[in-house]
Amino acid sequence: LSLPSPLSPMSMSAWFRQASPRFWAWTTKSRPHWTTDPVEGVICCTVFAITGTSSVQLVRPALKSVTGIEGNMVDGPWSYRITSLVSVTPIYATVLTVLGTLAGRHVFFAGMAQKIVGRLCPPLKKQMCEPATLKRAADAAKAAGEKAA
Repeated sequence: LSLPSPLSPMSMSAWFRQASPRFWAWTTKSRPHWTTDPVEGVICCTVFAITGTSSVQLVRPALKSVTGIEGNMVDGPWSYRITSLVSVTPIYATVLTVLGTLAGRHVFFAGMAQKIVGRLCPPLKKQMCEPATLKRAADAAKAAGEKAA
């Protein structure tokens, strides 16, 4: 699957529609656990590192421009500390899901993001995208079939 050239009859939207099922199949496929496979461990650590740095770098200028609050976690003020913690968490979860999906590990990182947000919010009905929902249902059916056998 190659990108369409500007002169080809296939538009970018047609290319995305064609590539989308293949991408979701790739990013939701079963992978070894990150503790048993060194490659998975490196990918997971890299995604977490990039996510942490990116989310803080996104929030700091936003706090300054939106609220006018400047400071840091060590020297304060308290309004900066509290606002920073409250705003970094949802942005971190969102960036984690996006980068994890782009790294081909959507199910794992979407689950991690749900845990992060779930610890701060009251229990809500879990919302997952369709590919992750289908993947979880298939994995649960497979596990139930293996237990029965």
